[in-house]
Amino acid sequence: MGWFTKKKSGEYVYVAESTRRDGSKKIYTGMTRRSPKVRWGEHMSGNGGKWTSNGKYFKPLGAVWSSNPRKAEQTVKRMNPQQKRVFGRIAAYKYNKRRWD
Repeated sequence: MGWFTKKKSGEYVYVAESTRRDGSKKIYTGMTRRSPKVRWGEHMSGNGGKWTSNGKYFKPLGAVWSSNPRKAEQTVKRMNPQQKRVFGRIAAYKYNKRRWD
């Protein structure tokens, strides 16, 4: 009966800080169905897309699971940079706690 099981719907919404070539820092918000660590590795290795891979440095701030990721991503994108950093810290705490429980 294993093939009848429904795939868990939802994705991770994550926040990261990208340092651009000119030294400016931008907050990046994204979503992924895979593990956030895998996606962050792509960003850091230069395969993460045009916006984040052209920078000098990529620092993950946190990730949280969402059953409605598009809405969650838009909510985070509307936040100001300080609120995004706070969200990232809280999300990092929840992500790490979830992995070890």
